[in-house]
Amino acid sequence: MTDTKKTLLKKIRYKESDTISHSKKSPRYSNKTKVIIFIITAIFCTFFFAFHFNTQKSISLKFSAKPGNIWTSQPLIADFTFPIYKDLSEYNKEVSKAKDNALPVFVFESSAQNQSTKNLNLILINFQNYINGNPNNIGAYFTLDDLKQFDGLNPAQKLKDFTSMSKFIKIYLNEIYRYGLSNISISQLKNNEVSLQIPPNSIKILPRDLVTDSTTINEKASKYLNNKISTASLELSIKIISRCGIPNLIYSKTLTDQSFTLAEQSVAKTEGIVRKGESIVSKGHVVTNDILKKIRSYENSKLLRSESIYSIWYFLGSFGHATLIYTILLIYLFFIRKKIFYDNLQISILSVLLILIAFMSWLSIELSTPLPLEFLILLPAFSMLSAIVFDSRTAFYVTVTMALMVSGIRGNDYDVGLSMMFAGTLAAYTVRDIQSRTQMFLSIFYILIGLSVSIVVIGLERSADMTTSLNKLLMALINSAFSPLITYGLLFVIERTTNLTTDLRLQEYVNLNHPILAKLGELASGTYQHTLSMAQLAERCAVAINANPLLTKVGAYFHDIGKISKPEYFSENQIDIDNKHDMLSPRKSADAIKNHVVDGIKLAHDNNLPQRIIDFIPMHHGTSIVKHFYAKALEIANGEHVNDEDFRYPGPKPNSKETAVVMICDSIEALSRVPFKEKEDLEKAVDKSIKDKLLDGQLDESNLTMTDINIIKETCIKFIQSISHPRVEYKEIPEEKPETDVELGNEV
Repeated sequence: MTDTKKTLLKKIRYKESDTISHSKKSPRYSNKTKVIIFIITAIFCTFFFAFHFNTQKSISLKFSAKPGNIWTSQPLIADFTFPIYKDLSEYNKEVSKAKDNALPVFVFESSAQNQSTKNLNLILINFQNYINGNPNNIGAYFTLDDLKQFDGLNPAQKLKDFTSMSKFIKIYLNEIYRYGLSNISISQLKNNEVSLQIPPNSIKILPRDLVTDSTTINEKASKYLNNKISTASLELSIKIISRCGIPNLIYSKTLTDQSFTLAEQSVAKTEGIVRKGESIVSKGHVVTNDILKKIRSYENSKLLRSESIYSIWYFLGSFGHATLIYTILLIYLFFIRKKIFYDNLQISILSVLLILIAFMSWLSIELSTPLPLEFLILLPAFSMLSAIVFDSRTAFYVTVTMALMVSGIRGNDYDVGLSMMFAGTLAAYTVRDIQSRTQMFLSIFYILIGLSVSIVVIGLERSADMTTSLNKLLMALINSAFSPLITYGLLFVIERTTNLTTDLRLQEYVNLNHPILAKLGELASGTYQHTLSMAQLAERCAVAINANPLLTKVGAYFHDIGKISKPEYFSENQIDIDNKHDMLSPRKSADAIKNHVVDGIKLAHDNNLPQRIIDFIPMHHGTSIVKHFYAKALEIANGEHVNDEDFRYPGPKPNSKETAVVMICDSIEALSRVPFKEKEDLEKAVDKSIKDKLLDGQLDESNLTMTDINIIKETCIKFIQSISHPRVEYKEIPEEKPETDVELGNEV
């Protein structure tokens, strides 16, 4: 094997397969890691339960009353006079507008320009000395690369360029300081103007576009100096400018924050008052937006008269609430889906989905808008993703858990929780037996139906106005349209960032028209036929031992794609051509054979095959020895030592049942072309092939049990017998003898 290919093989990192050993030392199966995942998930969800930027949000979440609902409680009478607080979205809009009008504040540093001039003069003096042959101090400012172009000029041109540089750099810097040089990037500021505070107490408003900063000073210098100095000196001049430019406009975060705070404080939070004894809402009345404002303002005022909502007990209660909901899912996984529960990667995926749902629920409250953002929560998308990556039953429990989380975070919002649960359940079951990615888009209809039916039914019960219902239906339409896209995108991310290659993705590689397989059939027809036959055998074996038949079949299809590179070196492709190995030493022949593993891996990576498929390429040989050429090397060695490592494949060994099945079937399939007179001879050959791999330690990491191996052996024997049964020699019908005249005469 060449050094290049050895290097390539070392660079390849093999990810764990789904059947990796459940070692507690591995982070993926560590109990300690699992506990950390549980705690982090509970803490994040608690944050979204308990924390809100405005205390009015916490108050409003105590009420299930919404505009259009009927007030079923006793009449609400004000016990004291209290202000009516503006709707949070309205208040935030006014605050945002006020902040947008508040300008960022800079402080003028008067000494910056003088210091810049001193630095420039010092550089120019040392540069002039350098031109005159005294380079002692020039290294403090420039490197040899900086001076390379300038040094290529003749002495007269150097002096001329130096004069121009000195003149125009000074002019440019004076122009820059005329409006100011900022110490931060101006592009990050939203306002078109900035406020400049000039000591002791002057304020000046500057247009943002006239201010220069460290990111634009060189660009402006290049434009200014372009036609004024030679090309050889332009880059050097820009470097001098960048070394001399000292900001004289210093951004003050403190003063800017004060400006924003004053702008925010100038916005009134209230829009009227309710006096003591006044009726806020009567029993049986419809809750309008104005009434809802009064109710929330009343409760908020009651809270302000007593104590803060945030206390240790409040956070403990929120933590318990979030944990109870999360525990529902964990209990299901522990008792019903232990494989998922003990796999920290899969637990992490589900936990992240729950955190994202909690975040979106929290965001639907925090964002100030009249639109019903709660119906944009992508719960149906996550339900579909859970069904595809895991299974439909798990997806249902995940959906229930997420719906409860949405309802809890939104303040016991039963309406949204029920709608999301119904739509998510429909979405999960529509992709239960998914066969192609396009099938996901059929879920658009079912998600829309689920959300729409819930909105209409609950709207009719609550006497919701038409505008509110239409807005909800619009959000439901957007949700149903984007959910399959989100599912598709997240599925793509999961499949390419983890080893959880789903069966949905594997289905894409079953097609024999795949470019790699088509090329294999064209350039290595013998290998292609071997691949098809072996894939059929491997699939049967996988079914027999309850391994993944789809993964096994796809792995078998691609296991020998490396032979595309040099098909003529393999006997199954040597049709009407000389044997290439007759002209090679055993060592070189072995290298040529082993190279198909490295070539296959490279080809697979170049074509972006999933890692679980790529694993079959090196693992179907493991670290086994190229027996024929090793034996040939021993034969011609005349007693000299032959290193068997030179004749072994690079590995690694099979680390799953599927890769082990392909290894076994790869060698056994060849026996189908050997004529066995007796069944016992076939059994011995199959048994020897498997036993050799066992004794060589090739199956040590595969998780195959002896029962599995015996089942594989029996399956292989039956398969070979079925395709190589002896053909019955049928008798031919004897030809009839032609009648002659004599015979005719005798008959007469």
